[in-house]
Amino acid sequence: HYLRKRGRKQVQHLLPQLRWGVVACAAAFTHWSNPIAGNIAAMSALFAATLTEQLGMVFGFYLANTVAGIGFGFLLERALAKKRIWVESPAPGQYRHELVGNLVFLAVLVLTSTAAVHWSVVRFGPDSFGRGCATFAAMYFGFQAYLYLLHRALHLPWLVRFHRWHHVSRVTTPLTGQSMGAVEAVGWAIGYLLLPAGLSLVAPLSVVGLLAYLSFNILSNMIGHANVEAAPPAPGLYYRSLVAAVFVYHALHHLRWTGHYGFASTWADRLFGTEWPDWMPLYEQVSAGQPVHQAQVRKPAEKQLGA
Repeated sequence: HYLRKRGRKQVQHLLPQLRWGVVACAAAFTHWSNPIAGNIAAMSALFAATLTEQLGMVFGFYLANTVAGIGFGFLLERALAKKRIWVESPAPGQYRHELVGNLVFLAVLVLTSTAAVHWSVVRFGPDSFGRGCATFAAMYFGFQAYLYLLHRALHLPWLVRFHRWHHVSRVTTPLTGQSMGAVEAVGWAIGYLLLPAGLSLVAPLSVVGLLAYLSFNILSNMIGHANVEAAPPAPGLYYRSLVAAVFVYHALHHLRWTGHYGFASTWADRLFGTEWPDWMPLYEQVSAGQPVHQAQVRKPAEKQLGA
C-alpha cells in the first residue's frame, strides 16, 4: 500500500513536467511564421521557464520521439515481414538489454540537453521556412560526418569497450538504435548539442529546423535498426546511397563489427575505404523476399577494407 501510494505521488509530480514537454513540442512545430530572435533563453516563455520546467520540456520531447520510433519500427517489422534481413531472431534477453541501454541514453540526453537549454548554448534567429530548411540540411550532413568519426573512434582498441553494449545486438531491432552505454551516449549528446552550437556561431539557427532534425534523427535511427529492408528498389542505388543508405547497409556492420561506420549515408565509408563490396547484392536478395542466414555472410568473400 505504501509503495502504491508513493508511486501515485511520483506520477502526479511528473505530470506537469510531461505537460510542459508536450506544449513545447507543439509550440515549436506549429509556429513557423513567428519571429524568434536572440538565444534560447529569450525565445519564448517556455524557453525562459524554470530549470524544472525546462527539464520537463526536454524529457517530453525525447520520450515522445523515442516511443514513436520504437512503435513505428516494430510496426514496420510486422508490415514488411516478407523483407526480413536476417533469418535469425534476437538473442534471449536482448530486448531487456536494449531497454536498459535506452534508459541510459535518455538519461544522458535529457540531462545534457536541459543544460544546453538552460545555458543557451545555441544561438537562434528569426524563424522562417528557409532558415528551417538550412538548419535541417546543415545538421543532417554535419551529424553524418560527426557520427562517422565518432563511430570509427569507438572501434579503436582502447575505446571499443565503450561500444560493446551497442554491439551485443547482432540481429538488430528498433530498440537497438539508442541502446548504448553512458560514454557513447555522451558522444551522441556532443553531436546533438555542440554541433548546432558550433553551427550557430556561423549563422543563427532555426529552432523549428533543429527540433525537426532531432526528431528525424531519433526516428530514423530507431526505425533504421529494424530487421527488415524498407528502402524500395530504384535505379541508381550506388549513388542514391551517398545520401540515403538502405537498412541492409548498417545491418552488415552489426554482423561483421568492422566497416560501414556511417549510418544514414555511404559517402564517408566510400571516401575512407570502409565500405563492404557485397552490400548491394545482399540488398537485392532481401528486397526479393529472401532473408539471409548470418553465417553465410559473416565473412565476406572478398576482404578489402583498411579497417
